[in-house]
Amino acid sequence: MDPIACEGCGVCAWFCAEHAIEFAPAVNGEWFVSRTRFGPMVHAKLGIAEENSGKLVSIVRTQAKRVAEQQGLDLAIIDGSPGIGCPVIASITGANLVLVVTEPTLSGQHDMERVAELTRHFEIPAMVCVNKWDLNPQIADAIESSAREQGIQVAGRVRYDRTVTQAQICKQAVVEYQTNGCAQDIRDIWCNVQIVLQSAQAEK
Repeated sequence: MDPIACEGCGVCAWFCAEHAIEFAPAVNGEWFVSRTRFGPMVHAKLGIAEENSGKLVSIVRTQAKRVAEQQGLDLAIIDGSPGIGCPVIASITGANLVLVVTEPTLSGQHDMERVAELTRHFEIPAMVCVNKWDLNPQIADAIESSAREQGIQVAGRVRYDRTVTQAQICKQAVVEYQTNGCAQDIRDIWCNVQIVLQSAQAEK
């Protein structure tokens, strides 16, 4: 067993005919339900140097669904990690829409295309947003072109804005801290996302 390569998913133990692999119960993190000024938030904290196989993400999702049902909320937003590994798969499973946020770099374009392939595999609609697009407009254009070629809608662009740091210092969301700049970009993107979500809901 290679402990560095192991993600803790347990598939090897499931398929081992000799039952030679055992996954003993282990605590590698904790999950919490918090109250915020925007509503409830279910989140988790990994232990030091612990790996997340996606199981903790699944627990957070299950609890978020329970909280939403108890409070009569019809929308849950899940913040997923980068990449296409187990935590990402656990984040997008059963989602109505995936918003892929990338940056205007070659690696950002590559990662966006990998996530796009993942959403196609699971047949989940996706949209793409280019963050800090004005740092490299040429790559931003290429990312959006690639997304459209793959049938992914472009939700919008967010400009580079130093006030993001100021908002963090003031413990505010960017859309609370200012009305223009990247705050307006974020509002525009959210409007586009809502349109797609409402359209998908209407089709159901």
